[in-house]
Amino acid sequence: MMNSPLSRYQLSNALEQAFISPARVLTKSRGKNIHRYASIKMRTIVSVESTLEFDACFHFDFNREILRFCSQPIRVAYEFEGKKRTYVPDFLVQFDCGTFVLYEIKPDKYTKTEQFKLEFEAKKNAIKDSLNVDLELVEESSIRVTSLLNNLKKIHRYSSFTNLSDTQETLINHIHTYGSQCIETLILKTGMSKQAILPVIYDLISKCILQADLYNPLTERTKLRLSYA
Repeated sequence: MMNSPLSRYQLSNALEQAFISPARVLTKSRGKNIHRYASIKMRTIVSVESTLEFDACFHFDFNREILRFCSQPIRVAYEFEGKKRTYVPDFLVQFDCGTFVLYEIKPDKYTKTEQFKLEFEAKKNAIKDSLNVDLELVEESSIRVTSLLNNLKKIHRYSSFTNLSDTQETLINHIHTYGSQCIETLILKTGMSKQAILPVIYDLISKCILQADLYNPLTERTKLRLSYA
C-alpha cells in the first residue's frame, strides 16, 4: 500500500524541511564523485552527484522565476514491477509563484529505454498522489546548450554581492535614458575594453538588473536592456 496523501500542512512542512534537512546528505565515497556548487541564489553550497547535475545548478541559479532550490530533497515510496521501492529526486525547486516542482536530471542516453519510461512514470504518479507535486525530467540536451551554459558559467564567475560600482551606475543610467544598447555603444561610452566591460555586464545580469540573449555568445553587437524597463 502506498503512502496516503499528506494534508496541506504536512505537505508544506515536508517540502520546507527538504531545504533544511535533505533526505540524503552527499559525502565522498568510493566510486562516487561529489561535486560542490557555490550557489549565488541560495548563498550556500549545493552538493550533487554528477557533472550534469552540477551544470543544471547554473540554470536553477539564474532563472529569474526560481525562488530557491535544493538537492536530494525528499524520499518517496513507489511501486514498480510488483516491488516496493524508494526514490529521492535530484532537486526540489520553488518558483516565485509559490509552486514546487521536483526534478530528475539524466543524460539523454538513459531516458530512451522503455524500462526507464515506465519506472519514471511510476515515480511521477507516486509523487503526485502522495505530495501533490509534479516530477519533471530534465535531459542533458536541455542543460548543455553550449552558448547558454557558457554564459551562465561566466555570470556565475563574475557575480558579486557588492554594491554597484560607478561604472555599473553609468551603464544603467545610459540604458535607462536611451533604451536598449549594444555592448559596442557602451564600450565607446565608458572607454573600457571589451575584456574589461564584460565582467561588469555579467555581474549586472546576475543581479537581474540587465537582460541579454544568453543563447548566443556576448559580443559587441549584443543588445542589453534593463530588466525592470
